[in-house]
Amino acid sequence: MQDIKEAEVVLRGRTWWEPEASSSYLLSRLPFGEGMDLLLAFLIQEVKSLLACLGTPEGFEELAYLCFGVDLLSSNSRCLLAENIKIYKREQFLEVADCIDGKAALKGGFILGQQAASSVAPHDPKTASRVSSAGTPCSTSPAIGVYLPSVTMFLPRRKSTVVALVYFIVLSLWYFNYLQPTVGPLLPPTEQQAASHQVASGQEPSAPNAPVPASIDGDDEKASDTPPMSNTETRPSAAAAKPSERYPVQSLIRLPAGPPANVPKIQHSFGTETQKEKAEREQRLTAVKDSFVHSWEGYRKYAWKKDELAPIRGGHATTFGGWGATLVDSLDTLWMMGLIEDFEAAIEVIKEIDLSKVELELLNVFETTIRYLGGLLGAYDLSGGRYPILLDKAKEVGDFLYGAFDTPNRLPVTHWDWEAARKGEEQEAQNGTPLAAVGSLTLEFTRLAQLTKDDKYFDAVQRISDVLDQQQNKTTLPGLWPFIMDAKRGKFDDVGYTLGALADSAYEYLPKQHMLLGGSTQQYQKMYEATLTPITKHIFFRAMNPENEEILVSGSVRVNENAGAIVPDFTGQHLGCFTGGMVGIGAKIFDRPDDLETARRLVDGCIWAYNHTQTGIMPEIFQMVPCKDDLCKWDEDWWLRTVGSRTDKIEEVFQSMTEVAKGRWVAENQRLPQGFSSIPDRKYILRPEAIESVFVFYRITGEKKYQDAAWRMFSAIERYTRTDIANAAIYDVTMTNPPKDDRMESFWLAETLKYFYAIFADPAVLSLDDYVLQTSLLRTRSSIIMTMNSKKSPTTKGDSGHGPAAFEASNPVDIYRSHISELLAPIAQKPAKDIYDRLAWTQTFDKGDLGLAVPSLRVPPKEATAKAAEWSANFPSSDLVEKPVVAGTFLQFFFKPQPLMGLIVPSILRKKTAYGTNPKLGLRDESDPSKGKKRIIVEFSSPNIAKPFHAGHLRSTIIGGFLANLYEAAGWDVLRMNYLGDWGRQFGLLAEAYSMYGSEEKLQKDPIGHLFDIYVAINQVSKPEEDELKEKKEELKKTSEMGKDTTALEREIEQLGSKSVNEKARQYFKRMEDGDDAALALWKRFRDLSIERYKRTYSRLNIRYDEYSGESQVEMERMERAAQQLAKSGVSETSEGAVIVDLTKNPKTKKLGKALVRKKDGSSLYLTRDIGEAVKRHELYQFDKMIYVVASQQDLHLAQLFKILELMDHQDVAEKCQHINFGMVQGMSTRKGTVKFLDDILRDVGEKMHEVMQKNDTKYQQVENPEQTADTLGITAVMVQDMSGKRVNNYEFSLERMTSFEGDTGPYLQYAHARLCSITRKAGLTAEDLEAADLSLLQESHAINLVRALSSWPDVVQNTLKTQEPVTVLAYLFKMTHMLSSSYDVLKVVGSEPEVKKARMALYEAARQVLNNGMKLLGLSPVERSAQGTPDLLHNDLG
Repeated sequence: MQDIKEAEVVLRGRTWWEPEASSSYLLSRLPFGEGMDLLLAFLIQEVKSLLACLGTPEGFEELAYLCFGVDLLSSNSRCLLAENIKIYKREQFLEVADCIDGKAALKGGFILGQQAASSVAPHDPKTASRVSSAGTPCSTSPAIGVYLPSVTMFLPRRKSTVVALVYFIVLSLWYFNYLQPTVGPLLPPTEQQAASHQVASGQEPSAPNAPVPASIDGDDEKASDTPPMSNTETRPSAAAAKPSERYPVQSLIRLPAGPPANVPKIQHSFGTETQKEKAEREQRLTAVKDSFVHSWEGYRKYAWKKDELAPIRGGHATTFGGWGATLVDSLDTLWMMGLIEDFEAAIEVIKEIDLSKVELELLNVFETTIRYLGGLLGAYDLSGGRYPILLDKAKEVGDFLYGAFDTPNRLPVTHWDWEAARKGEEQEAQNGTPLAAVGSLTLEFTRLAQLTKDDKYFDAVQRISDVLDQQQNKTTLPGLWPFIMDAKRGKFDDVGYTLGALADSAYEYLPKQHMLLGGSTQQYQKMYEATLTPITKHIFFRAMNPENEEILVSGSVRVNENAGAIVPDFTGQHLGCFTGGMVGIGAKIFDRPDDLETARRLVDGCIWAYNHTQTGIMPEIFQMVPCKDDLCKWDEDWWLRTVGSRTDKIEEVFQSMTEVAKGRWVAENQRLPQGFSSIPDRKYILRPEAIESVFVFYRITGEKKYQDAAWRMFSAIERYTRTDIANAAIYDVTMTNPPKDDRMESFWLAETLKYFYAIFADPAVLSLDDYVLQTSLLRTRSSIIMTMNSKKSPTTKGDSGHGPAAFEASNPVDIYRSHISELLAPIAQKPAKDIYDRLAWTQTFDKGDLGLAVPSLRVPPKEATAKAAEWSANFPSSDLVEKPVVAGTFLQFFFKPQPLMGLIVPSILRKKTAYGTNPKLGLRDESDPSKGKKRIIVEFSSPNIAKPFHAGHLRSTIIGGFLANLYEAAGWDVLRMNYLGDWGRQFGLLAEAYSMYGSEEKLQKDPIGHLFDIYVAINQVSKPEEDELKEKKEELKKTSEMGKDTTALEREIEQLGSKSVNEKARQYFKRMEDGDDAALALWKRFRDLSIERYKRTYSRLNIRYDEYSGESQVEMERMERAAQQLAKSGVSETSEGAVIVDLTKNPKTKKLGKALVRKKDGSSLYLTRDIGEAVKRHELYQFDKMIYVVASQQDLHLAQLFKILELMDHQDVAEKCQHINFGMVQGMSTRKGTVKFLDDILRDVGEKMHEVMQKNDTKYQQVENPEQTADTLGITAVMVQDMSGKRVNNYEFSLERMTSFEGDTGPYLQYAHARLCSITRKAGLTAEDLEAADLSLLQESHAINLVRALSSWPDVVQNTLKTQEPVTVLAYLFKMTHMLSSSYDVLKVVGSEPEVKKARMALYEAARQVLNNGMKLLGLSPVERSAQGTPDLLHNDLG
């Protein structure tokens, strides 16, 4: 086996000790079988070298006990292992045999290494200088630094465990024996590295020297000012005369020169706190500051001027160039906490930083940028520029790092051989580059460019952004970038996606760069918003938890390149907790209020992970169980089965265990808190990401619970990480007394404690409206953003005083309303708000774009005409509108075409699916989004269980689905509810039918069809029985009237009744009501099968539900309570043994008649259930509105329901309820089994559409999936016919009419959309082409009228909220399609001049987007190709 050589090819020369060095990428590229063999073979080689250095002590010729045996390895690995390492079992190591996953293996390996180290001789300098037989110096031998969290995520569980165990044995053996781990390549050193060691030890070099890797000083004394022994004295200066660039920039990309946009306010408006609240906050603030001071003093005493402090033994580490990373990175925190003396002491050190002395061969450009450049710039901004040395040194660092960009494609070398670059040697960006390493440089370099007025820094990072922009939709998961990039080619070929390690801040920086640039370019908003859909769909997952909290976790996915399948990985990372803050900020600055709820759930997910470990601290990496369904209820058995499935333990005891028992055993032995299915990395390394997002979300919402959560987090961290010197990372957050790791990264002081301090500080400290925050940096944006915010546009609501209907950001026409109102107000001597509210859109364009009825402004009718003329004459000149036209008592306002064109078309192209929606309409308080959305319940469809979904339910389903979409577009929190008819005597009848005619085979094959067949069959039996009983009862009545003896007849009737099917059904239902398990089990089975079948039908109609409720869910106790309350309040009364509510007694409700609440036999009715259910929903969901979408036949029932709720002192419920009624579909039979089922109708219509499509064979052949397209067209035909008239009207179901391509039909609407798609395909233009189009070239009346129609779409949507009629939207869409049809011959695209082509295509794309938006609002699925055969619709599609 070519073990070592093949491994060397892949692994040689990588700096594995850095997280960004892509160990996970490399390992994931090795085939799982031989990759494991190679890595194991290599590790064995390391072990052999190590033992050669140490000498093999007595009794320790073997190294490791693999806790679950070598049988998990391949045969090659077993042979190799047997040859080199004997399986060694010693009594003190037996506890390792209990390990069952990768993390336990790490622990086991660590214990073994510690034990092994104690069995060899103590550290001896002579031993340390030995060279193995292969010539390998001990000081560079050990296999240090595989980034285990990433490795274990991407290797198979069993194999990663073996790797982890062997690796940690080697690592810990070296560590405990030497207490001086050397960070170096994973492979044995090259000759050059060996020679470097010889130089360091006074020997003659046999090859050019190389630098000593970063080291940890083991001295217990206070750190001196002298750097640790290194080769920096013999190395050429990093800041020596620089050679000319090999690839100089020919044309600089300059900072955006346009005016800043109005970036919305982010931070909550905090009120005055009570004295108690202030005292508590300040006490917590002091505790955080004390913790910072404790760690800072430890750093000053033991690691002053060094990169990192070793917080247990008091040494230091050189990890980031040796320039004092912790010192520089912590400057802004020092300033913020008022530690000015310490701040200025650090400034004196910064003056001495010599960039010519670098203590690393390869410099991590990303880490150097965020810790040094970011730290310097943040401190400069925060201190108000009082210390010019900070900017001078920042520029020096920026100039130094700028050399890493001198590559053929100007993408940076992320692990940079700065010395080779200084010599002018060729360099190029690398394949296998982590996304974060290139995508996380923008903020620092951009801010440096802003402060120095030197565009070269901005050019350097903007080129990276442009590459990301160009590649964003070309990856295997469009919208996202893989976490590994081929920077050499500027391409993304990888298939792994995450917002965790290797990718995180590339996404985080997008909204922050938008803020830093003052919103002067839309590029970063566009890129950010393009990521949100795939992130929300594929990366974020809702995690099941015992408290049923609505929490989200940021996971990862891989795309199967062959199958195209997206494979999720439900693994969360502490690092990924930044996402909550990112999404929250994006929601505010990009006006995406819906995203605020996503942000909340992400933040809550991280808080949950903190709250549920034994220490109260979140682990580095963990796994959770994704929700099985929308309800996401806790299922302990499901959790335990998942836990058991994720273990690799092979134990005989498991063979007799159930899956649940196995999971319970694993959870107990691994200390897994409920909710966690695995914890691959149990460390906490003092990370800041969780508290950063908690801080951000607290500042956005003002909700004190996030302050309280932060305090719990801080208290736990302080308790378990504090040392005598500072604070240290811990190994296992699930242990009650976790061991500490002698490491304190700079972000503990620079970020973690900064955010803990800020969340308890006054809200003005580190205001989100004044600063851009980054993981290790803060920068002021006051000079950019705050200046812009202070100059409100004259058309903004803040100046004009407009009413709540003014939403310029969501509705461009509102800009015109505001503008007209302000110009007309002083002329008319009327408030601008009154004018604004009365500006209405017109029905036809010849009457203007907006109209104003002068009398509506309280002008006497006799004076209205004269006033209209006077106001028009005095109306000033405007850039937006023409002088108003007088039409009697009306003023007609016409928008000027070119400004309108320049506003509407780019707005649509930018907003895409969001154009026309206004999420602010659904806010409880528009001025304070933190108060949340209004909630609406839409109850619709509501079929009867175990009966097919027939056309009688069609209208409720279509109309209800539309209303749910409409309110969702308006920003409401919509709960879609299906209130099923799932209770009653009919289920007893169905059970009896199943006992007589049921077939298990048929039930499995077609449950709904079989249940319906037996239901019809049982009714055919019960009908004659009922008829006979009816006849006997009539005979009894006549016999009794004649005075004859009726005893025999009564006995006969009793016998007939007791034997009847209906009596058996009644008795069965009685058993159900009494809670009989067997009866309920069969009922539940019928219910579940019916719901599953309904879901398939609903999905065809683009309908989904959040809850399947039903009559069975209304508790008897609640109904009894309602009845008692009716009686107690005097609303109900007894009448002939029944209980009624007599609404005729009140003249205002006389038409509502008498409502029957309870029958004479005491049984409840639908009304009783509905009362109980309405009250229950209000208590459970706290809704602001509830809509019942029910046919007009139920008008009286629902009117009675609402009135009775009001009389019962539930007026708060009644006034929030609304009945949306509708007429019936005529031409369908619904009795005696002859009903036309909806599935049958959809099948028939789909087949009809397929026949129509086949008439045009040429176009038919172009359709990728004609059967699916025909089905979509058929469904559209049915839905459009249903929505073509007002809801209350009945309509005739006509297959021929609905499937026609002529007239205003569904197929015609789909054809219009498909034709626009065809024009787009043939034009061959890119999105960039359309964005750059010169819209002033659109002078034709067809173009002008089309854009006028497009501008009114947001008004149409808002008006539809008032009408609640689908036809409002449908009529608009048909009107637009007619305009499009008349435009194609005039506004041709193909064959026109290039610039004209772009402009027309931009207009058509805007029209297609609006048409698409409207169709989706109606619940339709727009098609992109439509093969149809109607002659007058056959065009060349050239536009």
